[in-house]
Order: sequence, then structure tokens, then C-alpha cells
Amino acid sequence: MKVKSLVLYFLMSILLFDASAAGIKLKSKKSKETKVEPVSIEKISGIAEGENGESKDVEGLAFFFEITKLKKNDKKLYIQELRDFKIDGKSYAATTKEKIGFNIEPQTVLVDSSKLVEKNPAAKKFVKNEKSGIIMQTAIFGAELPENGKVTVTAQIGWAGLNEGQSDGVDDTIEDFVFEFDLSSLKKADGTSGISKKEKKELLKKINDFKNDKDFSVENLRNYSCIIDFASNNETVKISIDPSSLPEEILSSEYSPIFVLAYVCGNLEKQLVSGKYENSPKEGIEFERLKYKQLKEANSGINIPFLEDLQ
Repeated sequence: MKVKSLVLYFLMSILLFDASAAGIKLKSKKSKETKVEPVSIEKISGIAEGENGESKDVEGLAFFFEITKLKKNDKKLYIQELRDFKIDGKSYAATTKEKIGFNIEPQTVLVDSSKLVEKNPAAKKFVKNEKSGIIMQTAIFGAELPENGKVTVTAQIGWAGLNEGQSDGVDDTIEDFVFEFDLSSLKKADGTSGISKKEKKELLKKINDFKNDKDFSVENLRNYSCIIDFASNNETVKISIDPSSLPEEILSSEYSPIFVLAYVCGNLEKQLVSGKYENSPKEGIEFERLKYKQLKEANSGINIPFLEDLQ
């Protein structure tokens, strides 16, 4: 079962915000061959949709590790995908199965630290090895998290040589890098189940400012980080992201921060104005179209088929 969600962690780390802002940092661990830096760990939330179409609110943790090879050789990264963690010794996946009735597929992204910094200069604040590090981002969703409890997460990482055909890994050795922390050390989201009139007014003004803003620099986009932060942390609003609203061709483009922010703005604006807090992808896409039109006015060479088809 997959999660369709607005994942604060991935938006912040891949796109334009500081991924370490709301999470915790732990001390790095290393062996003779590998150093693993737990850059940030955060609570996340999302919406899981079952096979019968029923949606359920889910929580979880997002892990952001930077992996560095300490020995100079031609071996390639060889890992076991991070799929679970334990709370007070019990599998979180097992707890999820018990409480919500189905398993949720973890989400993992691997990217070179250099490429992350190239895409998001703000990443320099937390990347330790820009030259040759590898960022592993994993989101594990499931049952509601307790307020307290010792979390144990194990990153299984190694390096593999290649055979003569340069395909299959040989001489691969996986090492366990175990990290522990208490859930109470994670900062709670600032959002609450309610939205004050003042907060609503400020958000709508910020959204309107972005609607008319034609400065698409990363530095300027950070002026609207409060919108993403609110939409991700507040328990009232419901925003889901899936390929029908933000396909891979958008998320992989250099303009992805603009369109993710636009989708969130349109979706959130609809909910704030109507007072009906339901996912509104249509309005999110309409906002994407607006920003695409503005981009085209500045650079007629831009071509994103998904948005071209909507013009």
C-alpha cells in the first residue's frame, strides 16, 4: 500500500528548505570503510489510500542519512533498503499492521550530495560531504506514533565490487549502523487542529503575494516557506500529492520548487476560503498553470508537456 501525501521532509530537503529545521541530529558513526551521518530525523504525516479507496491519516518518521565511502576504490554503494524501525523493541511495521490493517510501502530516494546542493543551494547548511557523499532519504509511514519511546533504526550499508561484466555485485559486505533516540526529542509540529482568523488572513495574503510574484529565484521562494510549513504541520488541512497533480517530469525539473509551492498554495487557498478542509487538487493544478504561464512569459523556451497540455 502506498501513501499519497505532502511529505514535509522530502519537500524541504529536495527542493528549497532546510531539512534539519524541524528534526533532530545524532552523532555520526563509522567503520573502516563507511561513515554514516544522520543529518535529520523528523516526524511526518500523510494520507494512505486502501484498495477499496478508503483514505486513512498516517504518521511516521523520515530519515535523512549522508553516506561517505572512506576507502578509495571502485566499489559501488550496496545497501539493504531501510523498511522499518523499532519503538521500545517492537517493529513499527508490525504495529502498523495491527492498528490500521495494512502495510505501507516505505519511500526511499538516493541522490549524490553534489546534485542535491546543485538543485538546492540551501543544502550546503547540512551536507557534510558535498564532493562525494550520497544522501539516502527514507520515509516510513504507518500507525500513530506514541509521544515517548526509544526508537532504534538500523542503516545497513556496504560497498560492492563488480564482476567482469560490470553488472553483478561481488565481495559485498553489509555493515549495521545503529542509531537510537527518544521520540520525545523530536519537535512537535507547530500546527494545531484549528486555524485562527489571524493565521488564515496572513496565509491568504502570503499566497496572494506569491500569486503575483514573478521572482522565481530560490532565495525569493524561501520567503514563502511558511506556507509549506503550515500545510505540512497543521492537522486540519488535507493536501495530497500524487503523479496526477505533480508528475515526475515536474518534480525532476529545475522548476520543481515553483510548482510544488504553487500546487500547495492553490490547494490550501481553496480550503482556507471555503472552510472545507478537503484535498483540492484541481485548484492546486490551476495555480501551477498560472505560475507556468508567468515562467513562459520570462522564458518562452520552457516546455513542460504536462502543463502545456493544460493550456
